[in-house]
Amino acid sequence: MKFILSIVLLISFSQISNSQELKRRAYLGVYGTEITDSVADIYNINSGINIDSLTNISLIEKHKLKPADIILSINGNDVSTIRSLKQQVSLSREGDEVSFKIIRKGKVKEITGIYPSFPYEKSETHEIIYDKFEFDDGFIRVIIDKPKGQGKLPAILFIQGYTCSSIDNVGDKHPYIQLVKGLCDKGYVVMRIEKPGIGDCNNISKCNDIGFQTEVDAFSWGLQKLKSYDFVDTSKVFIWGHSLGGIVAPIIANQEKVKGIIVYGTTIKPWREYLVEMFRVQNPLLGTDYVENENNMLNYYKIIHSLFIDKNKPSVIAMDTALSTIFKELMYYDDEERIWGRNYKAFVQIDDYNLTEYWSKTDANVLVFWADADIEAFSRYDHETIVDVVNHYHPDNATFIQLKNTTHAFAKVKSMQHGIENRSWKYLTENFNKEVIFKTDEWIKGL
Repeated sequence: MKFILSIVLLISFSQISNSQELKRRAYLGVYGTEITDSVADIYNINSGINIDSLTNISLIEKHKLKPADIILSINGNDVSTIRSLKQQVSLSREGDEVSFKIIRKGKVKEITGIYPSFPYEKSETHEIIYDKFEFDDGFIRVIIDKPKGQGKLPAILFIQGYTCSSIDNVGDKHPYIQLVKGLCDKGYVVMRIEKPGIGDCNNISKCNDIGFQTEVDAFSWGLQKLKSYDFVDTSKVFIWGHSLGGIVAPIIANQEKVKGIIVYGTTIKPWREYLVEMFRVQNPLLGTDYVENENNMLNYYKIIHSLFIDKNKPSVIAMDTALSTIFKELMYYDDEERIWGRNYKAFVQIDDYNLTEYWSKTDANVLVFWADADIEAFSRYDHETIVDVVNHYHPDNATFIQLKNTTHAFAKVKSMQHGIENRSWKYLTENFNKEVIFKTDEWIKGL
């Protein structure tokens, strides 16, 4: 399989407010692929990253890297995969020295350079503010899209899904960024924060090693930071939670008062129940034989019970050879106590929350989106139940909206099956359903 690495362009622009105390993460600026077995045999090496192209001439001059170079190590650490290359770059900041061991035209060379800054976002229509707040003996990066002009404005804290991925300068076509920029166009200040240990965040544990409670705390602090700006109308602050963000949202809304909560593609069930349902529903839709999947359900139950009820570590579960293969293939267990790219404790801690209770206690207005082609959060019941629970304890506070033929990533499709067949990044970015922006704006203005 060919893996593509994109570590994007540089430079800051005039409309950016930059917190100098928080150094920008390093930028490499190459597109690369993992070498093939035949290339490894030719050079008698085990692994490496072939540079396919560089993104900017200044980086070629700065690092003296060239297309067709094979990177073997960075600062003495081997890079065998795209993931390990990205990890090595993530350990550095702008201005840090870097040394590469490469193969060029069959010869091993050592070259050195200075890491430039990862590029800041820019906008011709919005003011983009880069800021930070203290957290866990370090700092967390804040990115704000603010409409131009003076005065106090309604504001939204956007909370992303479960992955440990940066949401800083990921491209204007990224579904999250299309949502954020679209809401800003409607007149809202929109704040994003990096999860602990991601991007520019410093002196903080890595995201894939933290628990869910730490993540909740970070977003709670982020909500307080949003309210601290003099351009924010603190009586009109909202939380917009996507996927796992839709679980974080009611929890922090119980800690810090907000005007409203918008969630999309989430669940109200205990996490262990959601996973059982996910395995039963998703796998056949993705091509697993129905009978085979049902025969495997007993093993899924065993894994989930061992993890969430017995509180066993993944390494203990993986000792059962009957479960080990499934555990690694379906939950991406990595032999280091991580599943789905996160420390297993994060998911166990999600399960400890009574989400129904949190929804029952919120006195905020609530908008729940359910996309009927969402294969990740497919349960209409979950979304309607959030509305039912809120309205039971706070009559008429919650609204349900179905987005027809729309996926978890906000893409417009013809059907769920069509969405499954068109999960490419190109399709997702080119078919963003702007109705989610219009309906959010309409609902807020109608309060």
